[in-house]
Amino acid sequence: MILPYLRENLEVIRGNAREDGSPSWLIYDALRNKYFAVGLTSFRLIRYWQGGKQEESFFEVLKKKGLEISTEEFQRFKNFLINNNLIIQSSHQGINQLVLQKNKIKKNWLLQLIYSYLFFRLPLVRPDQWLHRTLPYVTIFASKLLRYSIYILGAFGIYALTQQWESFWQTFMYFFSWQGLFLYGLAIIVVKSLHELGHAYVAKYYGCSVSSMGIAFLVCIPILYTDTTDAWKLRNHHERLLINFAGIVTELHLALIATFVWSVMPDGTFKSIAFFIATTSWITSLSVNLTPFMRFDGYYILSDWLKADNLQPRSFELARWKLRELLFGMHNAPPELLTSSKQWIFIIYAWFTWIYRFLLFLGIALVIYFFTFKVLGIILFTIAIGWFIALPIFREMFQWYKMKHRLKINIQTIRSLIILVLLGSLVFVPWKSSLKLPAVYTLHNNITLYSPYPAKVKAILAHKNTEVNKGDILLELESRELLQQIKIASIKKELLQTQLKRQNNISVNDILLLEQKLLSLETELEGLYRLQSKLTIIAPIKGNVRNMANLSLDQWINNKDKLINIINSDTQSVIAFIPEEYLNKFTLDSAATFIPSTGQHDAIHLHALSIDESAISQLPYPSLSSLHGGPIATREASGATSAYHPEKAYYKINFTPLDMKQNIKLQTPGFVHVAGKKHSLFNNFITYVAGIILQESGF
Repeated sequence: MILPYLRENLEVIRGNAREDGSPSWLIYDALRNKYFAVGLTSFRLIRYWQGGKQEESFFEVLKKKGLEISTEEFQRFKNFLINNNLIIQSSHQGINQLVLQKNKIKKNWLLQLIYSYLFFRLPLVRPDQWLHRTLPYVTIFASKLLRYSIYILGAFGIYALTQQWESFWQTFMYFFSWQGLFLYGLAIIVVKSLHELGHAYVAKYYGCSVSSMGIAFLVCIPILYTDTTDAWKLRNHHERLLINFAGIVTELHLALIATFVWSVMPDGTFKSIAFFIATTSWITSLSVNLTPFMRFDGYYILSDWLKADNLQPRSFELARWKLRELLFGMHNAPPELLTSSKQWIFIIYAWFTWIYRFLLFLGIALVIYFFTFKVLGIILFTIAIGWFIALPIFREMFQWYKMKHRLKINIQTIRSLIILVLLGSLVFVPWKSSLKLPAVYTLHNNITLYSPYPAKVKAILAHKNTEVNKGDILLELESRELLQQIKIASIKKELLQTQLKRQNNISVNDILLLEQKLLSLETELEGLYRLQSKLTIIAPIKGNVRNMANLSLDQWINNKDKLINIINSDTQSVIAFIPEEYLNKFTLDSAATFIPSTGQHDAIHLHALSIDESAISQLPYPSLSSLHGGPIATREASGATSAYHPEKAYYKINFTPLDMKQNIKLQTPGFVHVAGKKHSLFNNFITYVAGIILQESGF
């Protein structure tokens, strides 16, 4: 076959030494602004390449030059040139190759839409000439004098900030609003623009061209970028590191200056501007730019520091190989030969990257779901979870399936099966769960009475601080709506009874129909009278009326108003509070034990009496409030310092001790340990997901 011609606009540049110390060269494609790293053998082939010659003649030339190149090496290099379009495609076969490459790259409209949503770049400017003209004016910022001055001022600013930390934190919380987020957005634009200019100017300083600057969108999240591909040609390892560090260093300098300005300036516009720049620079530099798990500055810094090109793809390959070896013990050769220490660095880096990306993309998917309208949010959430999390896992498991014929029984597979069975048991087998509920031990039985439904006060027969016996009538309520329903049903019943008395004038079928209606009305009336009887509030226990709402005759009340609180001081009880998500795991016949937080008393066995049907609106025991170091998260009601509102729904459970001889102080806090229903983790997960779906299903 005839050798193809190499493209004339390619440039071969001497590169850095490879990890094993061997020399390398770079093929620069100026048309696409891309670099290709090649080794010594590839460089020699390029050096003696003679387009238009027969391959046999070319091999003879190589032999005369003293080069022993195998047919496989030559074919591999030739395919590399063809696949990366580094040759002149002039023949019909070459055109077919280009068409084939185009068809491989071409995607259907759905995949194209998904790829565009997941990641795309939007170049905004071609800054190379402008950077060249303005470079002399910004080199002053790289002087040692200025940098050391910034470090000194920054150190003073950080020290002053530690002395004013409370004021700084309060300012941060004050700006945690929609207006503050908007101002933070402006600060991020300014800081990130200077960050990218830092990369661009340092690259230009070392003679690299900056082909473009613009915005990249990662799952619809905008990220500024600077194309410093030309830095590949730099042979000085230190210079490449400086280009990668330039953006972070720029932001840190901004943060130090802004921190100093904030610490010394009086309140006003400049102090607020300095605050936004300082917080934005510190947060983005430390939490985003320095992370090596995404392809931001931290990744390229780590890659250059390790002198490892294509760090992530190589690490992922090694990590997948190691995972398969640990699980199945196939004893396959590693994808590449590295020293043991470097191999483990790559593998551990890959595993941490997988964990980081799982959490990151899960968070991004949730943000997308909650910040877009529901239908679009569900679609984008599904794409993000499926593409970034589910698809890589599925691909790896598919590879395991393809290698099933190579699996053998060995110590690794036995260990994997044991772990799989244990994990399956942990996830799918219902285990007896234990509930730990915040509680208070009291020396009295405390009962709060409510109206069963909205009604009007008809009679008040109980008063505050009076003794009542079990069964005493405390309040009589009435409901006009209920009375009206009873009246209408009674009238209908009388009419039906009258019609049935006149049986001579109606047919047998009509009689049967009337009797059926009469039976239905009698059942309805019985239910209405039963409801009416509940409007008579009766004392469920003997005790003292401690708290009573300010009621008056003909006053309307609803079913959430506390009416009467009865306390029996002769009994002991434990009041526990159960979160809403644990309600399905609790039953009144569950074994329960109270353990005081003081540690001065033995555990007390309990019996559950009742659980409220509605969640508490206020926490009656301050010792359980998080504002006083308790386990229940609460917020203090505005204007009423004694009222504590739980942050989520809690239901009150009344327990009675089985041993009444305990000598415990009034309102001793602790926890009630309850043997809950058996639930598997999978069941809990399905219940949780189903609850979220039901909650979010309203469009």
